[in-house]
Amino acid sequence: MSAVRRCSLLAAAVYCGMVVSPLAGPLAAQSAQRVSIQASGLYVGAYGDAYEGLKPGVGGEAQLRYTPSVWSFGVGGQLSTHDLDGPGFEGQQVKLTGVFFEPRRVIDVGSTVVAPYISARFAYLRQSIDFTLSDGRETVDVQAKASGSQVNAGGGLLFRMSPRVNLDLGATFGMIRFGDVEVNVPGMGNTTVDGSSGTGQNLVIRAGLAIGLGK
Repeated sequence: MSAVRRCSLLAAAVYCGMVVSPLAGPLAAQSAQRVSIQASGLYVGAYGDAYEGLKPGVGGEAQLRYTPSVWSFGVGGQLSTHDLDGPGFEGQQVKLTGVFFEPRRVIDVGSTVVAPYISARFAYLRQSIDFTLSDGRETVDVQAKASGSQVNAGGGLLFRMSPRVNLDLGATFGMIRFGDVEVNVPGMGNTTVDGSSGTGQNLVIRAGLAIGLGK
């Protein structure tokens, strides 16, 4: 049980990524479509006591955005994986998955090529890990998971590649909190590890391409 408890305290956070969904009008660095989709690559660093031993991870996200004005609103899903650093955890990985809502405001700087933006991210995330415990005579496959919420803020730059395609480069920083970990051991069912909840911070660097849809 002690190994399971240690594993459960190694949470991951991640976020980020943004979809370019643009406007017609003075913000010429954006495309003209109100609806867009985006795929982004992520580099995620996690900090804080809850994430001791968690290495930076990589992943991706996809989202759909609607842009009625200088404000843009996106919903999507994300995934990243993180190696664990510590005795007994060599080769183990924590997987972080989630869904998010992201409002964003583009700032008009008068350019037809680039537009900066500020953004927020509200996410519901789940971290999970599958590992094996052994006492030298018997091995047991164990699953551990925890869910929590994340709030990030940041910004980035949109680069117009064509009337329908934009490049999005950005970064966000935020806070995340996970509840107690649930551990599933075959034959024993689910067990909640009391006191295994934790908080931390995350830094996410992202790059993605967005494609405008419709007219």
